[in-house]
Amino acid sequence: MKLKKWLVLAVALMMVIGLLAGCGGGTDEPGGDGEMPALVKIGFMGPITGANAAEGSAARNAFQLVFDQANAAGTLPYEVKVVAMDDASKPEAGASAAQKLVADPEVIAISGHWNSPVAEATIPICKSAGIPLLIWGAIGTNLTNADNYPYITRICPTDVQENQPLAQKVIEELGYKNFYIISDTTSYGKSNTAAFQAELANYEGATVVGLDEVQTGTTDFRPILSKVKSAKPDAVFFGGVSLEGGLVARQMEELGMNDILLCGISGICSEDFITAAGNKAAEGTYSIKPGTDPTKTEAGQKFLADYAAAGFTEPVGAFTPYAYHAAQVILAALESIEGAPTAEKMVDAIAHVDMTGLLGHTTFDEVGQTTEPMVYSLVVQDGAWVPWEDSEYAAGTRTLPTK
Repeated sequence: MKLKKWLVLAVALMMVIGLLAGCGGGTDEPGGDGEMPALVKIGFMGPITGANAAEGSAARNAFQLVFDQANAAGTLPYEVKVVAMDDASKPEAGASAAQKLVADPEVIAISGHWNSPVAEATIPICKSAGIPLLIWGAIGTNLTNADNYPYITRICPTDVQENQPLAQKVIEELGYKNFYIISDTTSYGKSNTAAFQAELANYEGATVVGLDEVQTGTTDFRPILSKVKSAKPDAVFFGGVSLEGGLVARQMEELGMNDILLCGISGICSEDFITAAGNKAAEGTYSIKPGTDPTKTEAGQKFLADYAAAGFTEPVGAFTPYAYHAAQVILAALESIEGAPTAEKMVDAIAHVDMTGLLGHTTFDEVGQTTEPMVYSLVVQDGAWVPWEDSEYAAGTRTLPTK
């Protein structure tokens, strides 16, 4: 009888141990601290449709390319799947995309966006879920800060870091002094305009002769451009993005304002700008682009060759290399993790990454901003953005608009 009781107790104990083993160390994330998962997911958010689709689609392609290469090479002991979501350059669409990504327990890191207002909408969602968000293209200065760190990091320059070299080159090197500012009313436009104005204050004789703000989606800039024409500036600084910027250029040409330089930071530096403006009206527009000229580095040339070999139809845009580099940062973070990867581990791994990729050496500062932002100058020549140093304008065989 006693033997029977002991047998019953032993079986019961074994069942309890089995249940505990099945539950112990469990987590909603892939693998947890237990066995290595077969698959992890990385989210991507950007404007895949809408006015900025060319920039967002090319960025998605480049981001995907890194993990396609890693999966093919067997770099990690599991497959990485990119879950690409369209934010359409709209905060509400971005928030919806972020909610879907953070609801998927297999998503352990996300990279986005091209538009700063969209990033503002998704940052609280990612932080609340404990999912790291690495920004690949949104440049609004305040996106990276002490409150958002370490959950939010950024691989691209801020609008301040772009406006500093733009002002220096346009004023000191090209000799323009009097500016009319046109920007949109988004947080990006306001921050961009404030950064440019702050830079102008550093140069004796540089002035703002007028300033106007417009809603995104504006198509008729002629009333404002009539005011610009009367103010007689040397240059127009456009603080919005490519589609509206292209319309400004087109309508400036229609109004005979060919003696006024149009300039701006990377928001206008895309093929969409030239398409909207037309080759003739876009000619001579001056801009700053993040990163380094990929045609001039070994890593850049390999990236361009790999991108072309992958069969992507969307042309490489201003921020395409940054999306690629963002994916490289996430890949490096995955490689650095011991055991099964989780969102919690990825937060720390990304924030403390120390790696070299397409755009050079990368670490993040105490607020999550890249410590080595890089930019270079371009000008529209014969219907294409051309690095300034390679242009006929730099060589002196063509002349920029001037009074």
